[in-house]
Amino acid sequence: MTFNISDWVHGRTMGGEMVYGFIESVDALKGIVTLFVVQSDNEERIGRHVAVKASTVKSVPDVSLRDNQPVQDLIDLALATWDEAWFKELTDGLGADERDVAKTTGSAVLKTAPVNRLSRLFG
Repeated sequence: MTFNISDWVHGRTMGGEMVYGFIESVDALKGIVTLFVVQSDNEERIGRHVAVKASTVKSVPDVSLRDNQPVQDLIDLALATWDEAWFKELTDGLGADERDVAKTTGSAVLKTAPVNRLSRLFG
């Protein structure tokens, strides 16, 4: 399987630890990909880079951005990773969806109380 930089994947390290994150580099000759880990069963791996064999890595299916809950979770992840371009892309899309709902219903979109969604991603 071929991987590209920025693909979201999950797999296991040589030590057997589960890692979930995005690809930062690919060494096709050695069969190794370097991940930025956003979730792992070893908390010390979170927020760090780890090299894993490409054969132990599987792609994560894309998420539909039409549902606001996954988008809000991705916004939190963009903030946690300091990815300003991704944050702007996600919030621009979210704002457009909310404006569409307001136009069709004739009322403003109700906002909910703040929720810590990062604990679901990292905890």
